[in-house]
Amino acid sequence: MASKVKDLRRCDLAFTYGGRITMGKFLWIARGLGTQKLVIFWAGSDTLYAKADSGAGKLDPWIASKIHWAATPWLAEEVHSFGVPCEYVPVNWAPTVLHPKPLPYKFSVLVYLPDMKKESLYGADRILEVARALPQMEFTVVGLREGRLDGAPPNMKIHGWINDMTPFYEKASLLWRPVRHDGMSFMVLAALAHGRHVLWSYPFPACSHVAGASEARKELERLNVLHATGALGANEAGIRVIAENFTREKIREGILKRWEEIILSPETPSLRKVVQRDRVIAARESGN
Repeated sequence: MASKVKDLRRCDLAFTYGGRITMGKFLWIARGLGTQKLVIFWAGSDTLYAKADSGAGKLDPWIASKIHWAATPWLAEEVHSFGVPCEYVPVNWAPTVLHPKPLPYKFSVLVYLPDMKKESLYGADRILEVARALPQMEFTVVGLREGRLDGAPPNMKIHGWINDMTPFYEKASLLWRPVRHDGMSFMVLAALAHGRHVLWSYPFPACSHVAGASEARKELERLNVLHATGALGANEAGIRVIAENFTREKIREGILKRWEEIILSPETPSLRKVVQRDRVIAARESGN
């Protein structure tokens, strides 16, 4: 904690990863030190906790007065609903895929399910419902570290945690992310970079927006027909979206530019300071 105090005293801008509308240790220290330039970044499940706090009337006015960024447009809207202005600012980038491989010969659906304790959040019921309804289609579930997916049909293969997902993207025709709440999914960005089709619970460029199991099933059947007739190619639009907006270089450039603008803004006496890009302190609240 002493190091945080020291950093806050000398930095031009503080950036905390993990949003909240009530005081945590880092924000309490920042307020006590009179930190003016502070960006609070909302990443995903943090909005769920804040929703409960908002409903209980726990919005801290000092926190609300700071700059708020969100990983996705829908998260920004959620934060807005708490009475806090918030802007969508991309900070997640996709892996570099120099030569995306063609879609596999066999139509296959890739799904991520890490924890059965959060089965509702990750849409385990939707995965099972659709896989059972489409027995001729192959489903590959990856990431399961906690619990067991009972009742999995024969057309579903289940894998634990995977360190290198590249072979799984290459063997999949598409990624289906049936979550009920999400931030900016790294798997979605990676799948698009590999030229794979994506079904997601949220609207996003080069992805199919499917709100539930019924819509997902219809879209999977449509894509499967295209595959069977040889008309389903790689998701070229997805590859372009990543190349134009979500490379490591573009994301880094965008963040640094925005940080620079905040530091040089005339709202505080730091207007005339020479910008030093290594003088931004970043902290993760971790619920403190």
